[in-house]
Amino acid sequence: MRVLLIGAGEMGSRHLQGLAALPAGSTVAVLELRAAARAVALQRWQQMPGHDAVPVRFLEDGEGWGGFDAAILATGASGRLDLLRRVLEAGIRTVLAEKVLFQSVAAYREAVLLAAAVQADVRAHVPLRSVPVLQRLRDVTLGKPFTLTVEAGDRGLGCNGIHFLDLFQYLGGQPPVAVAADIDRPLQANRRDPALVEFTGTLTAGNAEGARLAIRFSPGHERLAVLNVETPDGRAIIDQAGPVESDIDGLAGPGFEMPMASRMAAGMLADIAGAASPLPDLAEGFETNRLMLAAYNRALTGRHADDLVCPIT
Repeated sequence: MRVLLIGAGEMGSRHLQGLAALPAGSTVAVLELRAAARAVALQRWQQMPGHDAVPVRFLEDGEGWGGFDAAILATGASGRLDLLRRVLEAGIRTVLAEKVLFQSVAAYREAVLLAAAVQADVRAHVPLRSVPVLQRLRDVTLGKPFTLTVEAGDRGLGCNGIHFLDLFQYLGGQPPVAVAADIDRPLQANRRDPALVEFTGTLTAGNAEGARLAIRFSPGHERLAVLNVETPDGRAIIDQAGPVESDIDGLAGPGFEMPMASRMAAGMLADIAGAASPLPDLAEGFETNRLMLAAYNRALTGRHADDLVCPIT
């Protein structure tokens, strides 16, 4: 597999590490214009077992993007629609993209149309769907009323709330029908882009089957998330930092087992190319992202429009 990685910052360099597991004969090209980021990415790459078997090169600005089988979009959300358009124009049809995918509903809608027009499979990197205990939990939540309460520390609700909104969609088998946000003040500076913001606060949602979600990111600490789940078959407490407590058959005991980005990229691309990925494609994720962006816009500015850019990444 010939892979194009666009962006080799904190997340991009971790995806690069994951590409060390590509099969023999694969190649990787990286587009990252910042010299410091390239140096860190190369150092991290060289830490991975098997990296010598996969040739890596860094592209120069202006080089063409033809000849690749797959792409990973690991930059921030700003400008992602243009990057996706260029990737698709280059003939790439297997794409993994970092979240937040797009900053406006209009951009997301256009991306869905672009991908559909060329039958490209574009998937969001929301890997909670790959956690074994959450896959087992889905057996008792799919299509049923359940409640999911998420408590976490100051870990960036704007950037990371989508992980748990998407998990809510995955567990219920359908997108939410309503999403609301209550954002704490003052807003925080965004560490990735000074033009954007970050925040703590609460995000709530419900679906057509009566399932309910409440996410709370609290200031003052950076505790990993604890998920409290109530289903018709029992309850579970799933701590990202500890064991699982549950009276649901087959759920208690094992730890959270979150797959690391530095170990997943090759497998994720292979699953997308083989039509076996659990990750949502653009069409599946549209409604959840639309409602999230609308809720954030209303909480931040008091209004929403599909072309309004939400200042998160």
